Amino acid sequence: MSESLLTEDEGVKALVAYVNSGSAIGPVGKGKGVGYSLMKSSPTSFSWSTAIEDFEGSDTPVDRYLIKIDRRTKEFITPEPIVLSERELVDAVLAATGQHLSSWTRFTDGSMSISYKVAVKEDPDVAYVVQIRHYGSVASMDAFMTVISRTISPSVLPIPPVYPIPGELVHQSTTGMGRQIARYMPGQVVLPIYAGLSHEERLIFVRKLALAFSACWEIQLPEPRLVGELIASNIDGHITLRVGPDRHNGLGGPFHSVRDYLRAYIKRCLVLLEKQQGIEEYKEKYLHRIRIFVETRLHEIPAIVETVPIIAMHADMGPHNIIVSNQTPTEIQAIIDWEFLESAPYASLHREMDMFFRENAPNGFGPEYERADELREAFWSSIPNWKRWNESEATQTFLEWFRFGLFMQPEYRPKELADEERDSFWAENIRVVEGMLDKYSPQLNEAINA
Repeated sequence: MSESLLTEDEGVKALVAYVNSGSAIGPVGKGKGVGYSLMKSSPTSFSWSTAIEDFEGSDTPVDRYLIKIDRRTKEFITPEPIVLSERELVDAVLAATGQHLSSWTRFTDGSMSISYKVAVKEDPDVAYVVQIRHYGSVASMDAFMTVISRTISPSVLPIPPVYPIPGELVHQSTTGMGRQIARYMPGQVVLPIYAGLSHEERLIFVRKLALAFSACWEIQLPEPRLVGELIASNIDGHITLRVGPDRHNGLGGPFHSVRDYLRAYIKRCLVLLEKQQGIEEYKEKYLHRIRIFVETRLHEIPAIVETVPIIAMHADMGPHNIIVSNQTPTEIQAIIDWEFLESAPYASLHREMDMFFRENAPNGFGPEYERADELREAFWSSIPNWKRWNESEATQTFLEWFRFGLFMQPEYRPKELADEERDSFWAENIRVVEGMLDKYSPQLNEAINA
């Protein structure tokens, strides 16, 4: 029976075709595409949060729907809108804050959430954000954010105050969707404005950012330190931390070894490369060599990487999750969206940190900002203990292997690019991959190039 069950890849193809048909949740117009995120997988069904989204993004929230497919019959169940009714908002706000709803409106969604901004009768100067989350445990997020608020100064690592809804752990496990209530933090997301800051403003900002990263990294983890999802539990006000299987990248675990984590990460990156569509020219040249390398060389990861510190992290702490002041964009108001909590080697945040030193680009690796070396120096000099680690042989060796996984799968390259743009689009992917193959598997390169 199991052989005839729909796989996740087959389910995604069916989902996209179903929504593109226009019969599911409306027509998919020009400049729009299907956005989806897996909410639940079971032996009998897959469920996704699905929306029709603008390729260029939208200033207004989009309607999202729960779409479920039966893995046995391969038939879809009628889509249902993912919403909170006014009654549900009233009850949730009262249970969490003791206050009474006066008004509400849809608010800017996160990539893994649906948001409402609400006002209350008791205090017109206070607003809350109520979010429906299907990715990550809201109870764990609330508990971990409570740890931060109890132990770290808000001037160093500012977060929105959270107001746990009683019984939310059971509610989320039953419905598959959690509800989180946090104080609304005025300001602007740093992502769209960062490139427009002056060099001096960026220097000020990255120094503060470094302190925020470091403060999170210093949170005490249970021993022995494992690599995986960091899970927080609040039992009668006492918060404990434990580490479970990695959920962010679907690696399994938890891992007792940094090398085991790196091996699982690189193998997962290979799977994603094999599935990637629209990069056939790259795959024809590199996939076979990468596959052989992964099958035969991962035992060569040096033991020194085991000394890289395993720390607590917000694994998605990029510019899209940082709110800054409207008046003073170098002032961090809040770091938000803590659904990606991990216990992992600190250097695995390489890509998130690098976002503050280089421009956005469709290939995922934009040009560095002018005087980026000064930005990096300002960042690491603000946290000297971590600067020493970042310059260590252990970290540099870790990054060599981690970046191999990170860059082995390139982004889709548009066909209409000019020759010079085409040549540069995958340049960093090729440089990293060929560098590893040349260093650790030169005989393979020579045999294939012969």
